[in-house]
Amino acid sequence: MRKEVNHFKSICFPLSTEKLFHPAEIDPQIRSALLEKYHHELEKCSPRETWVGDAHQKSAPYPILGSKVHQSQLEDLSQALVLAITDIVERWWVDTSARFPERMPIEPMEERLLQWMDQLEPHILRPYKFCQGSWRPDFLLESSDDPEGIENYRICEINARFFSNGFFFTAFGQQALLNMGLEKCGLKGATDPHRVITGLNTLFDPALPLHIVKGDEYGFDIHMLVPRLRRYLEMDVKVISPGSLRLIPAILPGGYKLCCLSEPESQQPKISNAAGELLEEVHQIGLELHQRELLTMSFEMLQQISLRCFNDLRTIFLVHDKRMLGLVREELDSLVARKVLSVQQSDLLGRGLAHTIIPGSDSLHQLIFTCKVKAATRSNYLLKPVRGGKGSGILFGDQVSQKKWLSLLRAMRDPHIRRGKTTYVVQKKDPTKEI
Repeated sequence: MRKEVNHFKSICFPLSTEKLFHPAEIDPQIRSALLEKYHHELEKCSPRETWVGDAHQKSAPYPILGSKVHQSQLEDLSQALVLAITDIVERWWVDTSARFPERMPIEPMEERLLQWMDQLEPHILRPYKFCQGSWRPDFLLESSDDPEGIENYRICEINARFFSNGFFFTAFGQQALLNMGLEKCGLKGATDPHRVITGLNTLFDPALPLHIVKGDEYGFDIHMLVPRLRRYLEMDVKVISPGSLRLIPAILPGGYKLCCLSEPESQQPKISNAAGELLEEVHQIGLELHQRELLTMSFEMLQQISLRCFNDLRTIFLVHDKRMLGLVREELDSLVARKVLSVQQSDLLGRGLAHTIIPGSDSLHQLIFTCKVKAATRSNYLLKPVRGGKGSGILFGDQVSQKKWLSLLRAMRDPHIRRGKTTYVVQKKDPTKEI
């Protein structure tokens, strides 16, 4: 039996049960053969045409080897994060002493919408803890100087704009390794592909038609999801544009029924509106839209979407926001005092969340002072757009001038999101590990 590792390391797909090798130690011809087999297995998981731009060919059978302790640490960190964020979201409007809307202001229409959602009865809109939707944290790995210690996870942001969020890539990558015989080599996959896909399937009701609204984002996983739902769950799934959505007056919460333009081949019952358009009702909806695309819709449209959307708008507007991690860090003592978190869970989040400074906070004012006194301080920090993703728009302190850096920090004294202005959080650059 192999001895468990203390530190993560990259390995080539095992060639035997005796020894594990780094990819660079493997003969190029053997690596090439492994790559071909791996890509073939990925195409068995999902047909080649569903891998946008042959994205699967950028993946390699070089998994990261870790230990049960690594796995346990990540699970504990994830559980604590969910507890903390769920509590904060559910208290957003009712706990006036916490001043969440002042500490993390959102767009006026977003605020109006979320306040309306908060006032709905549970039978109309379920409490947030029952419908959090889909979010995926990203993390960095901090090195450990202790030979017997393991790396520390440091969550640096949460991706929650789009519900598919790379989950199929994760599941199929792991399944391909399992199909190649990973477990026969004495290793166990860290991800359960069946659990991932089953979890995604629980987001919606297979007995109802599903409409997915896509805009500017071309997407990746979505091109795998739609054919799978049609084939395996026999669902009626339609991908539609935001411009095809319509409202019909009805005696329902918000005063409308949500519909969309109906295609001639659709099997769903048709409704005609005052303009003579043929429509069909939207019972459940998924969004592949950026926040700016959502904010081009009417308030009434967003109300109806919020009642039917399984990637919850509270998740899109609050949890995806990069300020949320800073807010969680600021709330740790309160979460322990109110028994939402244990002391151990609070400590875990203190170690496991990136040091995030939000606009308008006391920590920001202290950082401005420190950077004025010692210019080199900015090299230890970076700025992230609060509503961004995919690494877009990140500014590293050592890549901008001292004058520009201080100007950006001073602009953050105003915590409000404004059109035409990029709002940032500050994150500390923690030492990361190459594996």
